[in-house]
Amino acid sequence: MDIEKKHFTCVICPIGCEIDVELQDSNVVSIEGSKCAKGKEFVSQELKEPMRILTTTIRMKGAKWAMLPVRTDKPIPKRLLFMVMKELQNIELKAPVQMSDVIIRDIAGTGANILATRNMKKEREGKSV
Repeated sequence: MDIEKKHFTCVICPIGCEIDVELQDSNVVSIEGSKCAKGKEFVSQELKEPMRILTTTIRMKGAKWAMLPVRTDKPIPKRLLFMVMKELQNIELKAPVQMSDVIIRDIAGTGANILATRNMKKEREGKSV
């Protein structure tokens, strides 16, 4: 039976542990380099289904800025990031928008909502109101 080796950089906390994992028949044989339990949890999740918070922008109309920063309210499967981005590319919102407003519920069936991450006031006659 061959031992498969994988390397991860944990992104859960600012330490950024470099974690080496040995697998045999998809079972973890050893984990080295994790300085806390969160690193082991991260590796376990990465091996099962990598998850990420998506941060991006959506086009705005009638606001001072042309783009509104948004994010998912929870991690979504990494394999779905580009599909979600494609779904968001044709969205255009009208001001005003408040930070934490839910822009889209259950994006692409992931169970995650798209949230505004800043206030976007309506612009009138070249000035924000």
